[in-house]
Amino acid sequence: MTYSTHRGNPHDGDGEALLYDSLEQPWHQWAKIARNFTYELDDQWDREDLMHNIIVRLAEVAEEYRQKGKPLTKWGCIRVARYTRLRFYHQKKRWRKVLAVSLNSAVRDQDGNETEFINTLIDQKRVDLDVWIDAKSHYLKSPERVKQAIRKLLTNGDGDGHRLSGYDWKLIRQFRAEFAEKT
Repeated sequence: MTYSTHRGNPHDGDGEALLYDSLEQPWHQWAKIARNFTYELDDQWDREDLMHNIIVRLAEVAEEYRQKGKPLTKWGCIRVARYTRLRFYHQKKRWRKVLAVSLNSAVRDQDGNETEFINTLIDQKRVDLDVWIDAKSHYLKSPERVKQAIRKLLTNGDGDGHRLSGYDWKLIRQFRAEFAEKT
């Protein structure tokens, strides 16, 4: 346990300056409130961090209230401590999720070959030429009526009045299903 939150005896070598119980008001009250919000945490370092965050935030809010001419009540302090604890938990979760990986770092594949990590990523915007050639050959082998329906679908954005009928949509769905089975 560290000296800053330890409730020890001043005669056991800790010194009076490190005890929260010896603080003047309102700091003593704020430390007492903050301590009550830290008991849920398992890690001693997190307890100290949260306690100090609450005390500092209470001092900031008290100063804001003083400038407005309002007193900060005990219940107001408890509300500030609750929000500070929520903010602390939120930031602690975010700290755990932060992970940095260099795209230039070396990685090994299953065969033991080494390459840069950036070379293993898939380019989502690139057209897969093999699939495109297969689709084109499937289109060229299709009946003329299917080709007309597909051309209508592709040129429908031109505003030339070509509307797809229900039969055209049926042919297009069949074309897509046949191509999906093929690949």
